[in-house]
Amino acid sequence: MIPEKYKEQLYTVGEYANKLGLKAWVVGGAVRDFYLKRDTLDIDLAFSGNQESVAGFCVKKWGGDKHKFSRFYTYRVSLGNGMKLDMVRTRKETYPFPGSLPQVEPSPNIKDDLFRRDFTTNAWCFSINPDTFGKCYDPFGAQKDIDGGLVRILHDKSFLDDPTRMFRAVRFAGRFGWKLAPKTERLLREAVKGEYPLLVTRDRFTHELIKILEEERVKEIFALMDKYDLLKFAWPGLTWHESLLKTKNAMERVGILACLLGASGEEFVRSLRLPAASAHEILGAWKVYQEKMSPLAPLSDMKKNILRAVLPGLPASALEPCVVRGQDLKEKGLSGRKISTTLEEIRRAQWQGKIKNKEDALATL
Repeated sequence: MIPEKYKEQLYTVGEYANKLGLKAWVVGGAVRDFYLKRDTLDIDLAFSGNQESVAGFCVKKWGGDKHKFSRFYTYRVSLGNGMKLDMVRTRKETYPFPGSLPQVEPSPNIKDDLFRRDFTTNAWCFSINPDTFGKCYDPFGAQKDIDGGLVRILHDKSFLDDPTRMFRAVRFAGRFGWKLAPKTERLLREAVKGEYPLLVTRDRFTHELIKILEEERVKEIFALMDKYDLLKFAWPGLTWHESLLKTKNAMERVGILACLLGASGEEFVRSLRLPAASAHEILGAWKVYQEKMSPLAPLSDMKKNILRAVLPGLPASALEPCVVRGQDLKEKGLSGRKISTTLEEIRRAQWQGKIKNKEDALATL
C-alpha cells in the first residue's frame, strides 16, 4: 500500500522511533489516499509516546521546521522537500459539551486514537516500525467502506460531539463520489433538524467552508449541502452558482458568494473569520459589484478575478480606473458637487462600455 517514493523516508522515521522505544504508525487520511493511489504531501503520524525527539530528528535530517500545538500533543513538521508531517501522540478524547473542542489525554492504545477520528475511512493505520513496516490495522472497516464508497461515522453521537463533521461528511462524499451510509445519513438529517451546526463557533465553521471551497469537486459538494439542507447554516440565501468554477482560489470563491448574496454579502464576509487582508480584498470587489461603476484606483488581480467571474460579459475597460480625474473636470469648468456627480456618471458609462478613454469621457461634457 505504501507508495514507493515514501517508503525510504517513512522507514527512516519508524527506525528512529523504534530506537526510542516508540511504536509508530501512518494514520488517517494518508492511509486512505495511499490505498486510493492518490498523491499527498500531508501525512499524519501517531506515536505511542513523546514524539518531540522524532520531530527534531526529521528537521535535522531533511531540513524545514517544526511547530508545537501543545493542547493536542501535536508537532507539525514542514520538511524542506514540501512534505508536511503532523506528529501526534496516540490519545483519546472526550467532548465536555456538544460542539466544543475535545479534551485530550495520552493513550498508548492505537485503537483509542483511531476511534476519535471522524469517519471509518480515516480510522485505520499501518506500522512504520522496521519489524512490522507496512502492516495494516483496520479495526472499524475502513477498507470495506472505501471499496463500497461509503462515508460512515464511528458512533451515534459523532455529529453532536463535533458538528463540523457534518460538513466534512459531504466534503468527502463529494470529493470521492461516495454516499453516506444509511445510518450516517439518518443521523445527519436528525442533526440538521436539531440545528447542531449552530453549536459550532464561526471560526471553526469558516475553516470548514474554506476547506470545501478548496475542493476540485466543489459543485458536487454544494449539491450535497443543498440536499441535506446545510447551506442555510453558512448564510441565508447562499446557493451554488456556476461562476464558482471560474476560479480554484478559495478566497476568490468567497468573494463570488458575497457578490451573489447582494446587499447581505458584506455581512456574510464580516461574519467569517478570514485573514484581514483577504477580507479587505473580498469586500473591495463586493463594493465595486454593488456600485456598478468603474473604480477610481487600480484593482488587484483578486478583485478582478472575482468580478469577471460574476460578470462574464463585463467590458474590459470596466475594471480599469476611471479615465478622468476630478482635476480634469475642474479644468473643464466644473465645480463643487457637479464634479462628483459627473464623475459618477462617467464611471457608470465606462462600466457599461460606453466610454473607453479620456477623450470619450470629455466629449460627453
